[in-house]
Amino acid sequence: MRDWRLNVLALFVFLFSCETGPLGLSLDDLSDKKDYTSGMLVNCLSYKGKKVDRLVVNGSEVHNLNLLELKTAGYYHLEIYLKRSGQNTPEVIRLVILDPERGNTEWGLPPWTPLEPVAGEIGDQTVKLIYTAAAPQGVAVPLIVLLGEELTHSDSNLDAEFGSLKFRIKRGVGSLQIPGSNSETALIIDHRNFFVNISPIETPPLLLSGELEGDTYIPPGSYIHVPSQLSIPEGITLSIGSGSFITIDPEVNIINNGLLILDGSADAPLTVTCSDEENYWGGFIGSSAGNRVEASYTIFSRSGYHSGDGYNYGHAGRQALFYSENGELALDHCYINDHIGQVFYPVSCTLELSDCLVQRAKTGGQMNQSELVMNRCVFTDFPDDSYDYRDEDNDGLYLSECNASINNCVFMYAKDDGLDSGASGGGEVRINNCRFEANFHEGAALSSGHSVIKLHQISNSLFTNNGQGLELGYSSPNHLVEVESCRFIGNGIGIRYGDCYDFPHHGFIHVANSESLDNHVYDVWNMNREHWAADIIQMSFENVRVSIPNPLYPELLLYEN
Repeated sequence: MRDWRLNVLALFVFLFSCETGPLGLSLDDLSDKKDYTSGMLVNCLSYKGKKVDRLVVNGSEVHNLNLLELKTAGYYHLEIYLKRSGQNTPEVIRLVILDPERGNTEWGLPPWTPLEPVAGEIGDQTVKLIYTAAAPQGVAVPLIVLLGEELTHSDSNLDAEFGSLKFRIKRGVGSLQIPGSNSETALIIDHRNFFVNISPIETPPLLLSGELEGDTYIPPGSYIHVPSQLSIPEGITLSIGSGSFITIDPEVNIINNGLLILDGSADAPLTVTCSDEENYWGGFIGSSAGNRVEASYTIFSRSGYHSGDGYNYGHAGRQALFYSENGELALDHCYINDHIGQVFYPVSCTLELSDCLVQRAKTGGQMNQSELVMNRCVFTDFPDDSYDYRDEDNDGLYLSECNASINNCVFMYAKDDGLDSGASGGGEVRINNCRFEANFHEGAALSSGHSVIKLHQISNSLFTNNGQGLELGYSSPNHLVEVESCRFIGNGIGIRYGDCYDFPHHGFIHVANSESLDNHVYDVWNMNREHWAADIIQMSFENVRVSIPNPLYPELLLYEN
């Protein structure tokens, strides 16, 4: 038999080496409604001078009162039943353990890092490569890879490589920058070769800068270089033909107060990128009423150079590829990748986005007091395609006081939210048949302020592998969220009322004909940080199935296979 002293020593070593935080705590050492910065071990035999009869933590009975281990970050609701106390209700201690890295950004939540996609096999899928036919030497060339003919035609995840460059195609979409010194000709996807043929441009470029004095048309297949600021005045049109390749020097902006037409085609896309493959150009800036950009089958790369005074737009605090006041933006089959800043920052504008890819930027951008119609678009990898945590507002897209119609779109792999529809303003946002996947915080985060009128209608959409699928956070009493025929599968939390902010929460969310299943922490959660209490009456459910019954909402149905 092992010597009892060795057993005591082994227990002491275990407790001392455990990375859960302070040792020797009792229930009396804990405070209600308090945040703790590390895990803890708690002796729960007594509380307030009385012996403990039962202890329930987050709805589960604790069987070993000698040692309660609260190791991981999250919210803990302790119900303490005392012996011979005559109490009708338990004593309650509510506390939060914060993750050392993420702190209040994930208050009350265990840290969430999305699962990486598992690479599959290409099979007989069609691969479409989108790139320029000709490019100048020494300039990186953006290459877009689609499985199928359009952005949202495949759900496959595949490994791909081009020379020493390796990347993953996610949900049928991928892109990379081919170095200007490239000598490779084959893209390899799951052991199949796809040849890339880019001819060198050996003729000198057409130099374009200064202020245009009249309407200007540049024919297809042109090589254009913008060495310094280019200005398109009010009433002037600059039109550039398909297959053209445009290089812009670092820091340089295009001031567009007129009409810019980038007229690419499916067979001859137009490319706009920085002349220095290690640097970034500025962006398109429009401030006169009626400024407009029309672009079709155009690839935009390596913009957003400026930060700080004059360019610290919104949450991202960086220059945007498209900055416009009281203007219009119409993008069709455009591919926007590898930007150091944000992509969109319109103010009081009208935007139409169809079949567009936005990949690898600080954020997809912030829409402000604008009208947005978006169809079949993919927003992915903000700011990059790593799985390292960031706390830099890396949203797929942020809507501030906008009216929006978003259909058949994908928001995935953002370090913050896939779609954030917040700030204090109102508006109506309608989302149908969209996918929200693998976002560190929320798939869709909804909020508002004061007494504004706001409506979110979400239907036929999937939320999966997000920290929280759908969240209605701080909100106006006139903020209504209606969810119809949606699925919340394999998130940290499926459906959430409340958020990480100590702000007023007054909105209402109704979910109908939906499923919230196999979510790691809760299928449905309603913790409000403002009061440290569940806001039961702010959520309602009709024909909604969950994995585990929730006593606060008896109308929820238990899913049965």
